Amino acid sequence: MKKTITLLGIIITTASVSFAQDRFFAYTYQTNVLNKGDFDMEFQNTLTTGKQGAYSPYIFGQHLNQRLEFEIGLGRNIQTSFYLNSELFNYADTSSTEMNKELKISFSNEWKLKFSDPVADAVGFAIYEELEFGGNNFESETKLLFDKRWQKDLLAFNIVGTYEIEKQITRENNITKASWTNNSPIELDFGYMHFFNPNISLGLEVRNNNAITKENGWINSVLFAGPAFHASIGKFFTNITCLPQIYNFYKTDAAPGNLDLNNFEQLEVRALIGYSF
Repeated sequence: MKKTITLLGIIITTASVSFAQDRFFAYTYQTNVLNKGDFDMEFQNTLTTGKQGAYSPYIFGQHLNQRLEFEIGLGRNIQTSFYLNSELFNYADTSSTEMNKELKISFSNEWKLKFSDPVADAVGFAIYEELEFGGNNFESETKLLFDKRWQKDLLAFNIVGTYEIEKQITRENNITKASWTNNSPIELDFGYMHFFNPNISLGLEVRNNNAITKENGWINSVLFAGPAFHASIGKFFTNITCLPQIYNFYKTDAAPGNLDLNNFEQLEVRALIGYSF
């Protein structure tokens, strides 16, 4: 009887925190899906900066990625989302004295299917698939989502596999070149969140990015980690995470130091604001 009351208390608390929303982290996804007919709208901004290593084509590089998402619950533990994406890249390289800009626009469609619940079951599990078109690239992203929710604490873990075809800028013999490449990066995401009350929570996100190319195989692996914040006011909510690059696990001639600033940025900051209808 005591266990039943405790479980009911966790479910009620979880429902009061989440309304219709299914996200408490800026990067790491949870298994929850929206109920049939529920609708979320989210606007996301990601700023990345500091990609300026000795082998990088840039002496300055800064990305601003923005996503406008419309998320719909379809029932039977399924939800879908539609994204309008923009990527603005401000950069300067040694071949020019001027600041350059590149803008990419793309569209995405996401599907999430939930198999088990993070409260009622031993662990929550869901599969996520997203397809992105446009912006000089095609990308297919598959995620295996795991999470566990207690009354005041949440753990989440994602295994992310991506296949992408994109335009890549490289620099050889003092010449900057653009070429099409096939990449299959693997990413591991971890999130912990503690709920101080139904509206405010603070935690940690950790990301391990691994780049794999068809030509050279596994070429790098870096770790990002930093604080995560979630807040909700009525039906509005916001998630903010700051991720500095912590360590370069795969040292090479092009990235021999503790940080890899040729292939990855030194700092990522992501903030999203959403509204649950």
